[in-house]
Parts: sequence; C-alpha cells; structure tokens
Amino acid sequence: MLLSRFLKREKPRVFLGSLAIAPQTGLQRYLEDSDALHKTLQNNLQEIFTLPPADDVVSPRGSDLGLDIVVTKFRSGGELGVSLGELGFAMFWRPKVTVASRLYYLSSGKTKVSYAVTETIRWRDYLSRLLSWRTFFGFRPMFDRKEIERLLYGACHKVLLTMKKKI
Repeated sequence: MLLSRFLKREKPRVFLGSLAIAPQTGLQRYLEDSDALHKTLQNNLQEIFTLPPADDVVSPRGSDLGLDIVVTKFRSGGELGVSLGELGFAMFWRPKVTVASRLYYLSSGKTKVSYAVTETIRWRDYLSRLLSWRTFFGFRPMFDRKEIERLLYGACHKVLLTMKKKI
C-alpha cells in the first residue's frame, strides 16, 4: 500500500510567488550606481523566471508549490584608494550576487524549503580586470552590466537546480 502510494504520487506544479530585489545597504550604495543596477537585475529576474503567477491559481491542489525569489545582496565591484595624509590604503570589492528563494505550499503557505546561493567573481578574474590597460586608462569600466547579469544567471541556475532536487 505504501509503495503504490509513493509510485502514484503526482508531480507538483510550481508557480511564481514574488520576485524582489532588496535595496543595497552599507557603503556600497554610495559608491555604486545602485538604481541602474537594481533595474537591470529586476528585468533579468523577470526574464529568467517565466513561471505562471501564483495569484492566478483559483483552487490550488495539495501538491502545488509557490516560489519566491529575492536578490538579497548585490554589488558591482570596484576599488577605492583612501589616503589619510601619509597613510594610504586601497579597498577592493568583487562583484557579487546573492539570491535567496523559498519554496512553499500554495494551499497552506507553509514553507517547504528555503535556501540562498551566492555567486562571486573569482579573485584571479577580478585582479586581471583591475590590472588591465583598458581599465587603467579608462577605456572601459572595470565591470559592466554583463558581468553582473552573468553572476545573476549563475545564481538563478543553481537555485533552479536545488529546487528541482527538493521537489
């Protein structure tokens, strides 16, 4: 009886609950153009997660799931030289995107699983960009929107793989 019930279990349908991007906090919000980056991330999230909305489900089944996605942290990377008279030092921060997700039952709203994924550019790639002639002479920015989009796509891909395992 238990085995037949397990074998006949229906696959759950997954619906999109909400997509959100948390505002930047800390020093980076003053050092980076966070509004333009925020809009870029929001557009990319909508392109990545094209699931049917959870609000459109009139009578959810017991196995129907909702997925909430939040970009909790993001930064575009850079460097800053700080000088205090004779004493000076450099501050570096790499591009990073953290995506948190929550998979929950639509009928009860109870969380099934939640997890977060962080994607960061490797130090080797960061230093090669920092020390390139194009960046040094200002012919191009150190990191453009494509790098942040690549990190976002990588983090969302890992979220979807984890979600697939948990279902």
